[in-house]
Formats: sequence, C-alpha cells, structure tokens
Amino acid sequence: MGDIEKVIRERAYELWEHAGRPNGRSDEFWFAARAEFERKEGTREGRLGAAVRRRAQPPRHESAAEGWRKFA
Repeated sequence: MGDIEKVIRERAYELWEHAGRPNGRSDEFWFAARAEFERKEGTREGRLGAAVRRRAQPPRHESAAEGWRKFA
C-alpha cells in the first residue's frame, strides 16, 4: 500500500468512527477521505479535516467494490 492510500485509509477510518461506525457505508467514507485528500493536494491546504456531510458517489471508472478493497 502506498503512502497516499495509507493516508486516505486512515482518514476514512476516522470519519467512519466519528459517524458512529455505521454499517454498510464504507464507500461513503473512503470516497469522502479521498476527495479531502485531492482537495488538499490541489490547493496545498493544511491537514485533512472536513466532515462527511452527504453520501459520496463513486466515480464512474471505479466500482464501489474496488474502493472498499482499498479501505479493508
């Protein structure tokens, strides 16, 4: 696992814990963490920190199952 994936995975876990560890929403937290990371990299802002506010939709080129495998 690369450094970027590790950062995203750890942030997704933090978001999931903060939301009360809900079942069946792993994709939401994975994609939210990845979006935070991409925004941070694009703007060179500080650390990741936005809360999950709505369900994230997987990009059309990646299935939800692929995103979960990265989180597991």
